[in-house]
Amino acid sequence: MKSVVLLLLAFFSSRAQGERIEKIEQCEARCSQGLPCAANYQLSFERCKNLSGGVSTDVFSNTSISTVMKCEERQKCSLHLRVSTGLQMSKHIRGIYICIFTAGMMERCRAVSILRSARGKLVNQQVNFQDDCLEVHSGQDVHVTIKTWPHICDVAISRSYRVPDCSNKDIQRSVPECITGKIQYDVDTEKKELSVSVSDMLEDKDYQLRLCHKGFICTGTGVQAVLKKENPVKKVTLKYSRPVPCLCIEGWSIMTDASRVQVCPFKNRVEELWSGITFDPVEETLSWEAACRVNAVISLCELQGGDMCQDFANSSHTYMKGKVTYSAVDPHPRLCMKFITEDGVWVKCPFSEGNFPAWDLKVSTQEGHSELLVTSQVKTSLSLSKCTKTGEVTHTALVEVEKFQTTQLDLATDLCKSSNCIKAKRTDVKYGVTTLYCQPPCSFSASTSTSSESEWQLTHVVVPVVALTTAFFVVVIVTGIAIIVYRIKRIMKARSIGRLPRPHTGSFSSMSEALNSKTQLACKSVLFDICSSGTSQFKQCVKSNLLNDSTNLLV
Repeated sequence: MKSVVLLLLAFFSSRAQGERIEKIEQCEARCSQGLPCAANYQLSFERCKNLSGGVSTDVFSNTSISTVMKCEERQKCSLHLRVSTGLQMSKHIRGIYICIFTAGMMERCRAVSILRSARGKLVNQQVNFQDDCLEVHSGQDVHVTIKTWPHICDVAISRSYRVPDCSNKDIQRSVPECITGKIQYDVDTEKKELSVSVSDMLEDKDYQLRLCHKGFICTGTGVQAVLKKENPVKKVTLKYSRPVPCLCIEGWSIMTDASRVQVCPFKNRVEELWSGITFDPVEETLSWEAACRVNAVISLCELQGGDMCQDFANSSHTYMKGKVTYSAVDPHPRLCMKFITEDGVWVKCPFSEGNFPAWDLKVSTQEGHSELLVTSQVKTSLSLSKCTKTGEVTHTALVEVEKFQTTQLDLATDLCKSSNCIKAKRTDVKYGVTTLYCQPPCSFSASTSTSSESEWQLTHVVVPVVALTTAFFVVVIVTGIAIIVYRIKRIMKARSIGRLPRPHTGSFSSMSEALNSKTQLACKSVLFDICSSGTSQFKQCVKSNLLNDSTNLLV
């Protein structure tokens, strides 16, 4: 049924727009059959007459009402009502009254009468009357009454009529109050500019342009310009801030009661309506106000997997106008605002890019021990629960965190295990998201094992080997140095003994020198080959030295 009504309205609207308006040079009254008639304006205060003979109430026939246009110049035309009717004449009737009444105006009447010289021959005959001198305006609702002249009581007909409005093509081009001009535009999205040109405007009037937000009325944004009538270039640039669907270019000729035309370049950009979300991090309030009048249901929701967004309890509002504000909001990336209209559903997440981070959790692992670091930009209370990935809670604790502080918590669980998680939520806000922190498997375990094995090898294998080797070389070097020092002392002592005069020592001395010579060679061999010769030469060397010392003592 609704679709049928819309089709009928569209049909009659198209007929009204396409209706041709007849143009006349002069307004006048006319009577059929070439009868002479006269017309003049009359007041409507005349009282009706009751005739004893009576007159039929259906004396009128073929009544019609239409609009005509009287033009002085191409763009200076006025609208008039043309009323036509047939009248059954009698000896009491001289003609007709045509009266029109419009809202806010007094009734206006025209009397059209046949001259007395011709009336006597017209009794009981039908005469057609027409008059088109009552001026009207486009779009007016007119009440038309046709009466006899003189006015006989209960003998009249009434009709309601609507004058075509400015949407009619003929009226739009010719009646000054309807000449709005034709607006064309180009959009520069980078500069946020509209290049606007106007054609078919009133030639003798300046033209006003402005940007406005269209609702019941078009509310100006403050951006406007005037096109001067003497300037042949009818073009101007208007800057805009947001490309919302109700942002329109409005234009009209600068004159009294001028009609206005509006074109809306962004009427399909409904998505832009939901971009006006603001957040106050101090008050923790989330606000939104539409730039355009819109009917919507608004709520806060928590973004789930995929495109699902679960509404918070008691957060739904039916929006008509004004500002919607939510207090005590935790600015979390998964906290979003949902807009539902008859055209669809939109979800906007103002914190999705990490704006206004209030708090954060991190896991620190040292020497196989897990610690939880809670960092907050605000003073807050957090509910922390140890749980599994399936959501099974094993322990819950309430933690108070000071502003700009980091709180360190010792966990009695190993978060490096893939099955252990922390569930966190602020308890000091009205709208907060529950977040599950599941630490990925830590890499410190493997590195710690490798490090421990290397440390064991270093302690139990490498260090003892190096110590033993170093001790062996120290013993060898010290022994060699001791032997050299001992030999030097022996040589010096032998030389000092050889210089003393001793009787009867010749044969023994020669033997002793030969023995010393062999002993020196043996000792030199020990000094150079001690590492490879073993201990036998070393003992022989020591034995020769002892023997030599004994001999010296005997001498």
